[in-house]
Amino acid sequence: MKVLAFVLSVLIATALVAAGTALIVIQSPSHSLGLDLVAIFALTVFIYGPLLLGSVTSYWDVRGSAGSRASFRRYLWVVLGIEALAAIAIVVYSVMAGTPIWFPIVFIVGGAVLTVAGLTIGRALHRHEQAHPRADESWRPVSRHEVSRKVLGIAVTFVAIFIVGLVVFGLLGASDGAPSLGDQLTFAFQFATIGAALTAILVSVPLNRRLRSTVGGDFGTIRTVGKVVLGNKEVELDHAGQVAAAKYATIIPTILGFQLSYLTLLYLGLGTQQVRMILGGRNEAFNIGFTILLIAILVAFIPYVVVRIRRARTYAREHGELLASDDSSWPASTP
Repeated sequence: MKVLAFVLSVLIATALVAAGTALIVIQSPSHSLGLDLVAIFALTVFIYGPLLLGSVTSYWDVRGSAGSRASFRRYLWVVLGIEALAAIAIVVYSVMAGTPIWFPIVFIVGGAVLTVAGLTIGRALHRHEQAHPRADESWRPVSRHEVSRKVLGIAVTFVAIFIVGLVVFGLLGASDGAPSLGDQLTFAFQFATIGAALTAILVSVPLNRRLRSTVGGDFGTIRTVGKVVLGNKEVELDHAGQVAAAKYATIIPTILGFQLSYLTLLYLGLGTQQVRMILGGRNEAFNIGFTILLIAILVAFIPYVVVRIRRARTYAREHGELLASDDSSWPASTP
């Protein structure tokens, strides 16, 4: 059920991004690169902030222990703080761009509604899972064969969608005048990268279940272990906690790799669309600004993830002897 909910949430988020982008382009009488970047920031936060909250509350137990509750409160306040900055940003944009007065209201109210919906749906999904429990995958190292099989699935998805896209866009264009080969290739490539991006997330779902089993699904515990393994933080762990951290460190690099693949493929697809518009003569500030933002996020995100992958692999190597131990009683629930 959660996989279906995730797919639907991604599709809805993509549709909202497209609708929000169209609204910015249509309703803003004045366009400039700097201002459009402000609007893009607000749009992104109002959509993906609630999506993150919904994902966390559906997948992790955010109320099972005192540490979990404290960690989630901090997480929630950070997201709400960024959304408050987005609200200020969209008001500033509206004033400077001369949009109708209802324009910022739609964005702010929409973001608030999505936040409430994300938290409500996420908690409902978690309650459903508790009522119909499904065992997490037991921990085991991620084998090269397993990774190769998942990568092959992503590649096959890309090629299949690319070929179907060429055929479909060719047939559709035949009735309206044959499109250029370049247009057909661009459209097919765009949809293939987005489809492959979604596949990269779906193939990592079993790994996420295996990861969750290392800490019993507790949000506070996974945050603590993440600080130790990925952040090089000095946190005191008992023996069972060290074992869980070592197991976490063997799985998280692969998950982060698939997450990086997802973001890169998704942004490559979105960026292809923007570049096609710019090369087609639509050199609007919004298209240029959106392309710059996509590139900037990737430039910042790729090194950040690579560093965390290296830290996790180093931790796994240095604590490999702990993997012979197993203490399924950790963490203990704290009321």
